[in-house]
Amino acid sequence: MKEVAVEKKRIGVPLGFILALGGFLTAVGLSLLPFDNVFWYRSAMLAYGLGSVVYIAHAVLRDRIIGGVATGVLSLGLLLNLTGMIRRSIESYQLGIFHPPWSNLFEALTFWSFIAGFVYLIIERKYGFKLIGAFVLPVIFFTSAFAIFKATHEIQPLMPALRSYWLYIHVVTAFTGYAGFTVAFGGAVAYLIREYLGKHEKVRRYLPSPEILDEITYKSIAIVFPVWTASIILGAAWANEAWGGYWSWDPKEVWSLIVWLFFGAYLHARQLMGWRGKRVAWMVVAGFVTVLICFFAINLYFPGLHSYATE
Repeated sequence: MKEVAVEKKRIGVPLGFILALGGFLTAVGLSLLPFDNVFWYRSAMLAYGLGSVVYIAHAVLRDRIIGGVATGVLSLGLLLNLTGMIRRSIESYQLGIFHPPWSNLFEALTFWSFIAGFVYLIIERKYGFKLIGAFVLPVIFFTSAFAIFKATHEIQPLMPALRSYWLYIHVVTAFTGYAGFTVAFGGAVAYLIREYLGKHEKVRRYLPSPEILDEITYKSIAIVFPVWTASIILGAAWANEAWGGYWSWDPKEVWSLIVWLFFGAYLHARQLMGWRGKRVAWMVVAGFVTVLICFFAINLYFPGLHSYATE
């Protein structure tokens, strides 16, 4: 009988997955050290601030070593942020009021910083361009710093409406949307700088082509827009369970819908109407303003059913 040789296929594990798993396990180990969660969050904020400076330096100098350092500092910031989240979860469990670390303003902002940095890092790895980090990292640093200096750090029991499995899925989808819109904003700002200052040779040399910046901006929104849509739908289901109605015209609900309409209009204009260039880039910038209003202005200044996020 003739033997048939069977070729054994090697199953490779993506390097990104190995690094993410290693980072998670490292964060778990660090969270067991005798430092409270705020220490790790403050450390992450400092790393984000340093990362902003290094990314801007890389954008100016275009040095490969500085670019590598920038990515490393951002990765360190994400590791420290994740450590703070895990440590905060442990501390809430020790207090007998366990909940995921994204239930109040402080936790939500630090969670936003982590997700936005993580999404940006994925896009940086995919496209190989680090220059957008000069526009994204300052936003992440601002978000983290606002949490550290303006929000209360105290771990508090969840209000009854939040004691639900919906907290795990609705909030994660919402902040994935926030993160994607943040990265898209960085891409749009870089695009506008490239267009308005493109006559200068240094600007053309430092920034990617308008086509690449436009693609990064578009794909960031196209990927997270369905996630944001799911967030609104899940939030409506949660609202019906908690408050007895799917929609109550709460300020947070209204502005979440405005964000959805704004970026939906962007996708419609780009795909169906063929809009390109500065018009759609300015749409993204204006859309990110609605994102900031949706989170900061509504949470801080317009009390409603979502007023639990003001503390």
